[in-house]
Amino acid sequence: MSLHRALPAFAFITAAFSQTTSAPSIDHIITASGFGAYAGVAAPASYVEIYGANLAGTTREWTAADFNGAAAPTSLDGVSVSFNGLPGFVSYVNPGQINAEVPDGVPTGSVTVVVSYHGQNSAAMPLTIHAVEPGLLAPSTFNVAGTQYVVGVHGATGALVGNGKVAGVPDSPALPGETIVLFGTGFGAISQGKVSGQLASGQTSLADSFTINIGGSPAAVPYAGLAPGLINVMVPPSLSSGDQPVQFTLNGAPGQQTLALPVGGSSPTKVFSLTSTAGVDGGTMPAAYTCDGSGSTLPLAWSNSPAGTKEFAVLMTTLPGDGTTKWNWVLYSIPATATSLAKDTFLVGTLGVGSDGPGTVYDPPCSQGPGAKVYTYTVYALSSSPIFTVPATQVTGQTLKNAIAGITLGSASLNLTYSRPNSPSGSSAGCGYIRNSTNASKSGVASVSCDSTYAYVSSIGITTQTMMNGITSTNLQVPTPQNFQGANGWKIPLNPTLASAPTAVVDGPIGVAVNGVPIFNPCTQGGTNCASGGDTKTLGQLDICNGHAGRADDYHYHAAPVCMMADQNPNYWDTHPVGWALDGFAIFGYHDANGTTAARDNVCGGNSNPVQNAPSGYSYHVTDSYPYVVNNCLSGVPSPDLPNQGSKYRPMRQPPVTPFNDSNMTLTVDPADGYRVLQFTSAKTFVTNETGSDSYSNSPGTYRIRYQQVTGDALTSLLALRQNANASACWNFQFTDTSGNTTQPAVSYCR
Repeated sequence: MSLHRALPAFAFITAAFSQTTSAPSIDHIITASGFGAYAGVAAPASYVEIYGANLAGTTREWTAADFNGAAAPTSLDGVSVSFNGLPGFVSYVNPGQINAEVPDGVPTGSVTVVVSYHGQNSAAMPLTIHAVEPGLLAPSTFNVAGTQYVVGVHGATGALVGNGKVAGVPDSPALPGETIVLFGTGFGAISQGKVSGQLASGQTSLADSFTINIGGSPAAVPYAGLAPGLINVMVPPSLSSGDQPVQFTLNGAPGQQTLALPVGGSSPTKVFSLTSTAGVDGGTMPAAYTCDGSGSTLPLAWSNSPAGTKEFAVLMTTLPGDGTTKWNWVLYSIPATATSLAKDTFLVGTLGVGSDGPGTVYDPPCSQGPGAKVYTYTVYALSSSPIFTVPATQVTGQTLKNAIAGITLGSASLNLTYSRPNSPSGSSAGCGYIRNSTNASKSGVASVSCDSTYAYVSSIGITTQTMMNGITSTNLQVPTPQNFQGANGWKIPLNPTLASAPTAVVDGPIGVAVNGVPIFNPCTQGGTNCASGGDTKTLGQLDICNGHAGRADDYHYHAAPVCMMADQNPNYWDTHPVGWALDGFAIFGYHDANGTTAARDNVCGGNSNPVQNAPSGYSYHVTDSYPYVVNNCLSGVPSPDLPNQGSKYRPMRQPPVTPFNDSNMTLTVDPADGYRVLQFTSAKTFVTNETGSDSYSNSPGTYRIRYQQVTGDALTSLLALRQNANASACWNFQFTDTSGNTTQPAVSYCR
């Protein structure tokens, strides 16, 4: 139910009138005519209609241009209304009628209403204010032969509820067991604070208890609060067909309207529907799911999918205002057993290319235009897998839409609205530095969203450049995608400050490169001061790009990301960040902005020289000698990711081997079947394991570890196993020598 919100947008005419010369006069006042039209009474934050003469010189409704951000106008074309001296919010003016919202703070009892037009005031008109004066939307156009129907909307489709009797409304009765949406005004206070004069955002709840009966049976009410949140009502499952009476109570007092709702069946009908715990259909999208927050993907759940569904696809779109469709989220190959996607869903299905890019990533809402935008999430039930004529890296929203047109069994949608604030967090200078820096990457995909405190650098931690080539000391871990998405992205402080004392980095990440790959300190795991004995580079554990795979089968750098840096002119990195430390200070190339070799202090290895394209005060610089990036510490106040870095990684298998020396390591893709192939040579016998309790002895020679992410029915089968209950992605591993002989059993790992 839309409560305390603008009246429905009926057609109106904008016309010019000569300015009135007589003072305005009020004849009578009623509550909003489509919501009960109660005479001489109103409630705070409800809408009233004021009728009289000489009330205005124009005819029009408010528009987005009349609002100051989220604040509604208190004057429209020179017309204002006061309630006991408090300004109301004017939504419509006409020489004979004004629509206005009563402000919060108006006392109960008799108050005076005065209309002012260009400095001339009307005589005061009394109005009785009650704490509540509730009414459901039921306009005269929904009155047929003396039966007043309430306006209801099917929650799953957004279509009007009807029985074919109301002009222009198709025969589409409410079905027992389904959720419908009702609209109203005058329902009093909310638990979250004042409500008048502001565009509502987020879910709220009525301060007073609300119940509703349909056909004499109590209906469940999943939500009752402000628009663009709605009152959701579940039609009782045992109702008979026909026009059923609707009666609500607020704080135990019955509403004054006599209403009916068309109901179309005596048994529940299952409707393919899409919902989210983050918002109801027609409601507001929380900022956390936009570029003004963490940029998380929305949690989604669907039910009653059509028979014969083999897999699902999800598309998220918006209409930016130029007549085109913008694709924010393109996801397909979702297993048929899936009924939901968690917030920041990871590797459930295959990502396509969003309109904003870069690459196959989720593009959180980040509209540059004014006003609210509607974002539509649609889940498609498919009878088979879509077939594409382009590589996976080129599957756009339109490509997917075209591919599934002939195999869609059904779809369900959810609409959420988001309006960026006047000074959005995602437009701050600090956020701009970090977001712009990722544009330098040609070898990985990182997206950036920002709240008021942190930038969230989201990625899967994989680069498109060479990985693992040239390693001479290995633990046989391999690079696989990681969940650094949305709220789990790397939190980089937007306003970094130097700490009173440096923070030691025992091991693990100290920051993230602009291609989304984490940067670790120089030490092996558990090391602190590893200049001798624990330096990953000296030990030969790093590839030619200064990275390797860790114990979570994750890829990360321990020194300057030289392959990524080679994508730009070397001098570029003097003035553009290579990456960002977890204290918010930038990591630059080998030189200061003036081109001289960067000085490194004796604390954490940075300096306070002037920088470009990054916050001032301090910066780090890479070197080709130990400790490569930082001196095992950070000079600034670190983000929560420093002590909680382990929570970002989820190992899927035991360390397969005690590190040993190897040669000729390469990582390639087998063109025959798409498997990644890690090939290496050992001069000595080495022992591997799969579970931690088994072992396999391998003679000197050349070996291959082949691995590939599992999809389709095979993934469905693996995720159905008890040991994979909390997993969302799996990989098949094969172990062979160069002749193709199996050296240990094939195995699947999930996380």
